Order: sequence, then structure tokens, then C-alpha cells
Amino acid sequence: MRYLITAEDRKKTGSSEFIEFQRGKYDGECWHIDSMYIAEEVFYDLKLRRFFSSVLPQFDYYGLTQVNADEFEKLKEAAPDFSNEAAECMQELEAWIDGNDSEDVIFTICGM
Repeated sequence: MRYLITAEDRKKTGSSEFIEFQRGKYDGECWHIDSMYIAEEVFYDLKLRRFFSSVLPQFDYYGLTQVNADEFEKLKEAAPDFSNEAAECMQELEAWIDGNDSEDVIFTICGM
């Protein structure tokens, strides 16, 4: 993957400046072993804060944002018009989600 990294790779950086994509609903804890992460710097450079905010009105950069299947579809549809990098990030998230198309929350974004 180009933008998202695993928990193991995140730990190797020694940094905690990451946005976490956590499977399902937030369970009260962060830094899950099966989560995917994007460095805050990369998130900023790719203008993903603006992208997520434009598609998800409830997006909270500093808090938690739960994303259901319909919302994820909207993100995937809007990404190519926003940037190639946003589209690539959505493809990476889709590969990680691997078919979880539940109507319920499919992932939670744990912000800074």
C-alpha cells in the first residue's frame, strides 16, 4: 500500500501522529492491531481533511467519525474528482475492508 500502513509499521515509526481507520464501531480504545493508519503529515499533504469533510458532514478531524457502507460509496465516488491520491486512498481502504458491506458502521476514523 502506498498511503495506509499496518499497526506494525506504525509502531516502527515511533510516532503517534496518525489517523486510525478502525474496523466497525469504535470500541473505546485506539491503536488496534487490525487497523490501518495514515500519517497525519500525509493526510495533510493530500488534503484529505478537506476531502472527508466535503463528503461526510459529520467528519471530525479531532474525534471519531463512523462510516457506513452508503457513506463509503459516496467517498469512493467523489474521490477521483477530488484527486488521484484520494482515489488511491479509497482503493486501499476498500481492499482493507474486503467486502464488509454491512449497512451498519464498516469503519471508524479516529482523528488526531
